[in-house]
Amino acid sequence: MNPNPPRIYPRIKHVSFLDAVQPLLDRIEALGGNREAQTPVAFPLAGDAGLLVTYAIDEPAQFVSLTQEHMDELGLDAQELHELAVDNLIRKAGPNIGTQDLVMYKALVTGDDFEACALLLPGLWEALSEGFEGELLAVVPSRNTVYFMDSGAKRQLAGQPLTARTMLDLMCATAADIKVQAREHGLSDKVIALTPDGWQIRGTFEDHATALAV
Repeated sequence: MNPNPPRIYPRIKHVSFLDAVQPLLDRIEALGGNREAQTPVAFPLAGDAGLLVTYAIDEPAQFVSLTQEHMDELGLDAQELHELAVDNLIRKAGPNIGTQDLVMYKALVTGDDFEACALLLPGLWEALSEGFEGELLAVVPSRNTVYFMDSGAKRQLAGQPLTARTMLDLMCATAADIKVQAREHGLSDKVIALTPDGWQIRGTFEDHATALAV
């Protein structure tokens, strides 16, 4: 392993990311290059949530997607790469992680567009879910927006009771608007839940009633 590896961070992408790089890989292959070696390293996150865990090298001008060739040159396997990237994420974003109370639900705040990447920190989410009556439900409409709530929440606003369904309806409606506005940085339209087995899909922005039935 390289004793001084470059600064590598996880990046959460929509699955269309791999489709977008295919024309470049086609050109590389046509010129005699190794298509597999130049393919970005990517793994699915939360089943069919439409999200990929990718990795990027923090270059002075921009993040550069890490390829299979990069990983081999660094002498890393997939698990080592992931652990390195997550450790770097914790060092960079950890001191800045916080939450914003939006009454109906909360927003995760990390800065530097690492909000979606924080899904890779299970200990963080376990701490955030302490005291919840139900599951921690989250939506990830863009790379810098993660909303979450308690599926068993009971609150009041102006003296009127708020049901978890009302809160979830508003969280999903807001997330749907943000996903559209984010354009190429839009991510998932799924409602996901924190479970002992990792993130699991509970519904979509349009069809999320079942998320409260678990």
